Amino acid sequence: MQVSPSHSQRQLVSGKVGWGWRQATYPISANFGIAGILMLLVAISKLVRTNEPSFLAIAGLLLLAGFLVGIYAAKSVVEVCRQNADYEFSQCQCLVITSYWLVLLVASSNYSVTVGQSFVAIWWVLPAAIFTGISSAMMLRSTKSKLAVANNLQALEVTNAESLNVVTYSDQTVLISPSSLAQQPRQFNSLVLILLGLFFWTMLDFPSWVRAIAAIVCTMTGLTGFFTWYAQLRSTEKILHLSFSGLWGVAAEYVIDLRPFSRLSVVKLQEANGELSWMQLTGGNSEITLPLAMTMLTGQIKEESSENDPLGQTLREEFHLAKQETESDSLGLAHVLLPQGAGILAGTAFTIIGSLILLIFPITTQLVGSVIAWLGVCIVSPVIARFVLKLVATNSLQSDRPNYPHNQLQPWEIGTAILLISAFLATQTISKTSTLVTLNQSLPLLTLICGWLGIGVGICIFAFVRRTPLWNNNY
Repeated sequence: MQVSPSHSQRQLVSGKVGWGWRQATYPISANFGIAGILMLLVAISKLVRTNEPSFLAIAGLLLLAGFLVGIYAAKSVVEVCRQNADYEFSQCQCLVITSYWLVLLVASSNYSVTVGQSFVAIWWVLPAAIFTGISSAMMLRSTKSKLAVANNLQALEVTNAESLNVVTYSDQTVLISPSSLAQQPRQFNSLVLILLGLFFWTMLDFPSWVRAIAAIVCTMTGLTGFFTWYAQLRSTEKILHLSFSGLWGVAAEYVIDLRPFSRLSVVKLQEANGELSWMQLTGGNSEITLPLAMTMLTGQIKEESSENDPLGQTLREEFHLAKQETESDSLGLAHVLLPQGAGILAGTAFTIIGSLILLIFPITTQLVGSVIAWLGVCIVSPVIARFVLKLVATNSLQSDRPNYPHNQLQPWEIGTAILLISAFLATQTISKTSTLVTLNQSLPLLTLICGWLGIGVGICIFAFVRRTPLWNNNY
């Protein structure tokens, strides 16, 4: 799950890959547990109100099965924390999730509203039980591991929770990434948020606009937060490889040739008394500003000690770069402030427009079409956000992430098809009526899609502003 080595085999020379993983399991376990218990309480309470013993019996079986699956899945979560890697769904997991998703859609479309709501509640028992099982197993495992670790080592890990991992391999590559404690809880908490977004939309008894905003905000915050980053340094080739993992177009890779650059500069905004700073690779006639997601963590460390800068120090040593610290006003940093400000402004505009659409216009309560639309919006939003960011910030680097093969569908194509299917379902239910009535009946779902797209694109733009390197030519 880590970066593929440049050679077939390599050995660890120095550093620790999963430094701080034991402490990382506690917040992960807590968030899985809170989410699982919340979903179970809401789902079981709905089933109890139906007074149907058969529903409760089915829920009990799913609860037991999900808890056992969660205990088994906890092993892979712990292993990802040990390796400080990005979590990747296996093919088997993807097939099971897709099949379970289809069960929800098919069954919900074939039952009455009352029975359909009960079925949705039963459907949520399984993922809630899985979350609870993961939480219980991780807490037990973490407690046992904690007893085996010396107290002084634990204190050291807690004190340096925000440090970066710097790992050196035998093939002369260096891997830099946030520590497991700084990185892994964000990744798995984001996974919880994605599922909670759908849960809020399908289960809470709030006004439609409240549920719609809560659903897409949770989902998109989880989607853009479901990532890890690392920087792989190949000193012999003078190559800096940046990678940000993620789902459905959120991921990005940048391969930067460092031969034209001679200095690593830390530029502070003079007008803000040095509160804002950027790390830049500087050459004779060009410079590249590194993403804020990487440099903000370094900036927090540097406040404690000017010498404790693992990222900058490693870059300088491996690529023989000179150190430079300068202060500049907003005019001198226009090539950084303008694209980042334009991205933030565009993200704000999309978010506000999407929220207003959900607040003002009517929203559908039809389950099947809206759930399909929810999935389509999740897949399409990152692609639209990247396109908009490139329009307003032309000096942002293009991702070097390999494109999907030409004979395979790309995420935006799949997402667009899903949105068209959801719109088609809305019109089919009233196909025998007049065109005007058809338009009026399908308008709530189209409103929901437009509102969700606005908020989703805005949140994705906010995330990409922090993760995209910027280039500038100094002529």
